Amino acid sequence: MRDLYIQLRITDIIPETPDTYTYRLEPANGQPVPYQAGQFLTFLITLHGTEYRRSYSFSSTPGVDPQMSVTVKRIANGEISRHIHRTWQVGHIVTSLLPSGRFTLDAAPTEERDLFFLGAGSGITPLFSLLQHVLYFEPAAHVTLIYSSRNAQNTIFYQRILALQQQFPQRLVILWFFSDPGNEPVAYRRMSNSLLEMLAPRHLQHPQEKAQFYICGPADYMRMAQFTLTFMGFRPDQLHKENFVVNTAAKIARIQVPDDTGIKQVLLKHEDKTHLLPVPGNETILNAALRQEVPMPYSCKGGVCGSCIARCTRGKVWMTVNEVLTDKELAQGLVLTCTGYAQTDEVTLEW
Repeated sequence: MRDLYIQLRITDIIPETPDTYTYRLEPANGQPVPYQAGQFLTFLITLHGTEYRRSYSFSSTPGVDPQMSVTVKRIANGEISRHIHRTWQVGHIVTSLLPSGRFTLDAAPTEERDLFFLGAGSGITPLFSLLQHVLYFEPAAHVTLIYSSRNAQNTIFYQRILALQQQFPQRLVILWFFSDPGNEPVAYRRMSNSLLEMLAPRHLQHPQEKAQFYICGPADYMRMAQFTLTFMGFRPDQLHKENFVVNTAAKIARIQVPDDTGIKQVLLKHEDKTHLLPVPGNETILNAALRQEVPMPYSCKGGVCGSCIARCTRGKVWMTVNEVLTDKELAQGLVLTCTGYAQTDEVTLEW
């Protein structure tokens, strides 16, 4: 299997808010790193002798920004985000997996359609990447950004978003939600089911069946938005969400592991490299591969991020949790190795 890791040099650090920084990056070897708007990088970070993997979304857009960048918000009890803010400096080399992620746009450069971006807090990061892509490369699309934050001073990319609105005044509508605005006059404070139910139809300029919604923020925020939009009649394939928090451990623990100790033969294929592994039926394919020192792409191990996706071309894989793949993708054979168990005697997975 190919080298999964890339080395990136930090070229600039930009303060966005008091607790958020953007890190501009370039490949240390000078070779371009292809990525799509809305994807993320998974960084390998060693702290106190332990390796951690943390995923951060691109805030840059290919074809718009000359360099790739990720934006990192310091979390109150987030040891890794504090470590990054404290130690990452211009000129430092950091290690990452190749770009991955399913929170991307389907190409429709000439289609007249509505795109809604619903973000809260640092959830704006992948949405900003997507927003730029649509405005620059989909001239027929109309965009509505609904962005919840505390106030303007704590709003990531506030000035850059205002600049986009000035640049694309006919195509971009921004609805600011400030929960603690101070003396600033604001139209909205907190998003709710009833507000979303009122605002979405008001800003539709094209047929409802063509609209696409991209949602990123705290779990409760995304759950509310998805529930409301589903109630309003939008199809599941029109709703897209990006999880920043892996909160599936309890769900996985409740699901019974297969009662199968039989050894399956799992063939891992990537380009011209293959690995044939014995994998017990009661062990995830990812864990079995890592235990046997086979390098594998992964980040969350919770069925949430999609870094470990492979295509099953032979046999059958059963997953305890899947928060990423759609029914269409499952029908195409895509599986998550982090929560996937081999169910047949022979399984082939390809990347």
